[in-house]
Amino acid sequence: MIEKGVFPGALNMAVDSLMAEWAVKMNAVLFRFYGWERPTVSLGRFQKKGGINVPDWIDVVRRPSGGRALLHHREITYCLAVPRKVDAGKLSVLEFHRLVHSLIRDALVKAGVPAELSSERRGNTMLCFDAPSRYEIVLNGVKVVGSAQFRTAESIVEHGSIVLKQDVELLKTIFGDGIPPLKGILDLYDVDVKTLEESILAQFEKVFGPSKKIQLDSSMLKESRKRSSLFEVRRR
Repeated sequence: MIEKGVFPGALNMAVDSLMAEWAVKMNAVLFRFYGWERPTVSLGRFQKKGGINVPDWIDVVRRPSGGRALLHHREITYCLAVPRKVDAGKLSVLEFHRLVHSLIRDALVKAGVPAELSSERRGNTMLCFDAPSRYEIVLNGVKVVGSAQFRTAESIVEHGSIVLKQDVELLKTIFGDGIPPLKGILDLYDVDVKTLEESILAQFEKVFGPSKKIQLDSSMLKESRKRSSLFEVRRR
């Protein structure tokens, strides 16, 4: 497990992209939680920039993964990188997605949050949380976890957002008035965030084995900073 850090959005995306390479070099499954230096909108790798109105005080980045736009604000953000040679690395896109979300769902249920995996459905706005698609995590039909995946020849990476509180007015400013009523986990349930993170990690350890904490050392951070410009769309 890479120790939790708080970084600018483009640096976070660079670290996530490099985890695909580091997992192979280390011959290890890598996992991290991380925070955002300031509120940030991330666009999917192939998503067009038009159609959203992001205030000047919010950063904009492009993810190495696909999917629709996310506002990273009051959330738990995670990234998992798995070498293809391990069992989970042989799963299809949908199977891997189901595995990751099943583990997070189980952690939420243990924390007293009656989360479920969704059946297939899709929203029609630029916003990732507009509606769940197959195997995403919902509370009373409302999507509370959004994730995206990218693959290389040697690894699979999935990263995502577990929303703690939704700022609906800010979402309307960015994505328009057509978004549905959205809630975060802490809008509905009293959950200790640190305990939830520990529970999520424990669920991942059931599949991938005991974790060992490592730090982003100076060489890893240097490599990440060099790559971060690839993901920066706009910085405040």
